[in-house]
Amino acid sequence: MRNFFGLILIPIVFIFTNCKSAKIDPFELSIADYNYSMAYSVLYKLTDKKLTITFQGELENEKDSLLYTTTDLPYKAIKKISQIKIDSLGVLYSNPCISDGDIKLYIFNKNGIKKKIQVENYYHNELSPAIEIINDIVPQNFKIYHNKERLIKNLEKCGASNIRMAWKNN
Repeated sequence: MRNFFGLILIPIVFIFTNCKSAKIDPFELSIADYNYSMAYSVLYKLTDKKLTITFQGELENEKDSLLYTTTDLPYKAIKKISQIKIDSLGVLYSNPCISDGDIKLYIFNKNGIKKKIQVENYYHNELSPAIEIINDIVPQNFKIYHNKERLIKNLEKCGASNIRMAWKNN
């Protein structure tokens, strides 16, 4: 009887450990959440190994402050972010009907490629889930303002979007 349980348990343990230990491609995704009226930004830096949150004062002689850090990350969600193909991303996604200052700057580094993507009142199917992942990890006072339903509804109501795949060189 013990041999029977052993034969069943070994494959289960093997499958579980292999699924969890599959390598995540290294990446770094920074999200800068700006508050222009208060002259500061909060930088959320998510990698395949760690999340850090840094306060960045925009005033002269103001020093950055580390606010939060963790290595306890949701494996499946991080793996999904690591699989984003940054070559297919544009440089600007915005809702032209709203200009309330909700601007996020994503800086994605992966495989030696660095891309900056500005998102303004827009729900991006690949990038916006990173905010949702971060908000699921961090304490309430460090959550990024993000209302998926409102962003999608407002974009549908607008009927238009501004998407740029590259900046024109002058």
